[in-house]
Formats: sequence, C-alpha cells, structure tokens
Amino acid sequence: MRALITGVTGFAGSHLAENLLAHDVEVVGTCLKRESRHNIQSFGADIVVREAALDDTRLLSNLIDKHRPQWIFHLAALASVGASFGAPIRTMQVNLLGTMRLYEVLRGKKFVEKIVFVSSADVFGPLPPQRMPIKPDYPLRPVSPYGASKAAADIVSHQYYRAFGLPVVRIRAFNHTGPRQATGYVIPDFCSQISRIEKSHRKGIIRVGDLSAKRDIADVRDIVDGYRLAAERGTIGDAYILASGKADTVENYLLMLFKHSTADISIRVD
Repeated sequence: MRALITGVTGFAGSHLAENLLAHDVEVVGTCLKRESRHNIQSFGADIVVREAALDDTRLLSNLIDKHRPQWIFHLAALASVGASFGAPIRTMQVNLLGTMRLYEVLRGKKFVEKIVFVSSADVFGPLPPQRMPIKPDYPLRPVSPYGASKAAADIVSHQYYRAFGLPVVRIRAFNHTGPRQATGYVIPDFCSQISRIEKSHRKGIIRVGDLSAKRDIADVRDIVDGYRLAAERGTIGDAYILASGKADTVENYLLMLFKHSTADISIRVD
C-alpha cells in the first residue's frame, strides 16, 4: 500500500506519515519550496518528499502517475483561524481552489482507492451545548474565513464524489495538539510562555485571552490514527467527526500545564 500526503512536512502531516510507516504503508509527500523539513527529520529518509504546490497541477499529476498511490491524504492548507481574518482571499484560494485543483488532477486516476479530505470542526461555527455530541449532518455555519474555506472545500469534496465518482471521505477534526505544533495555537503559545519564564528563573506573567471558552483538544497522534482508519474503513461519500469527545475550558488546560511547571506564574487576561 502506498499513500500520498499533501503537506507532509506540517504538524499533522508529519505525524500521519509516521503513523502510516508504522503500519507498513509507503509514504510519498508534498511540501512547498524552501519549506522547513524539521518535522520529518527523524524519519525523512524513509519517505519520498517532493516540492509541489497545489497550483502546479502538471507537477502534481506527474508525481501521482509516477508513484501511483492508492490513498491520498489532503492536508495541505492555510490552517490558522486567526490569520485567515487578515487574508481571507488567500485562504480561500489555497483551501478551496487548491483542493479543486487536486481533485481535477485525480479525476480519471483509477488506481486511487480513497481520498481523505481533512476538513475542520470550524465548518460548523458556534456549537450549542444542547446539541452535543455533534453529528456530521449538523448545518455548516462557519464564522471565520478559515472555516468558510474549509466548508466550501467540504461541499466541493462531496460534489466531486457525486458528480465525478471521486472516492472522497471527509474528516471534520476538532482541535488537536502535540509535539511539533508551532506557536500561533493555544497550547504551544501557553507552553512557550511558560518555558520562557522558567528559563528566566524569575516570577513571570502569562498573557492569555478568554479562558472561559470550552474546547475539545485531542492528541494529534490519535487524530492521525483516525485519518488512517478513514482510508481503511471509511465509507466513500461520508463525513466523519474526529474528536476526543470531551470539552474543557481553556483555563483548565492552562492549569494542567502549570502543574508541570515549577515556575512562579501569574495570569493576565489580555
């Protein structure tokens, strides 16, 4: 079995590559030119990585024809919710049009057995507690440009399945964290601030946002296991939700991190 991962050098992409290797799946991946390969340095020799942007359809097609992967995992995207507000058009170009370009390349490639499109729980928008646990058929009501781009690509994924027979399975993943996640996301941001305070050997202040918000944050290694299982067992045309199933306040996540630190830290809401 061989798999292609778009965005293989990213946070989740690198963990997915490791997961697939552990299950005897050959891995081919794409990344952008001059993109850091730090996340895959420990196992990079075991996979094939090629520089290929989603808008370079000729290069993508040649790469896929050469390696003939049975599974495609589409992870490449602009993934920051906050940054998407400053670049909504660029976010839509990459996340929606990039997905469509990949699907156009994959049309007619009969050796592809399953395409796993990684969407996001942000496609749902605000979720009422009384509707928990959320079901895949809950209406898509995104409130961020990122969520809108993923919702549009999610809909297009289903359309390509219905209209062109592409074997797409959609994954709507809730928040996940773990090793290699960059700052710009809540847990790494907390950890980096705590780390700086520890290194200073002085009392410190950690600046935070709204700590009352509830989030379902899973381990990335569990989430990518779900990606693999979607390729193995997912029903083509269906959408699946991946989450831990347990929401907690951001404050409790922060206090959990404090328990692992010996530093004297106070909290300041910014």
